[in-house]
Amino acid sequence: MTLHLINKSPAKSSALNECLSVLEASNNSSSAILLIEDAVYSALKHPANMALHEKIKKLASPCYLLKEDLLMRGLHAELVEGFTIVDYAGFVQLSLDFKKVQSWS
Repeated sequence: MTLHLINKSPAKSSALNECLSVLEASNNSSSAILLIEDAVYSALKHPANMALHEKIKKLASPCYLLKEDLLMRGLHAELVEGFTIVDYAGFVQLSLDFKKVQSWS
């Protein structure tokens, strides 16, 4: 059970793609992804993100977005479905719910 933290946008880092590839290869449904900081841009309804969204949909792993980072970037209304929004308390709870927390950069 691992919580995977991604903090960089897909335009600046391949971290989310690499994480998704590892999760696909391991077929690990007991993991989750939390997008924080600039990684929340991954949840935008934008043609450049379509391949990411398809990969995320195929996974059995939940994918979360940090509410405060969405609001700070003004992204609250432009998101695709399938992401669960959590606040800082939810972030802390997720980190407690999973045995390991893996940060990707």
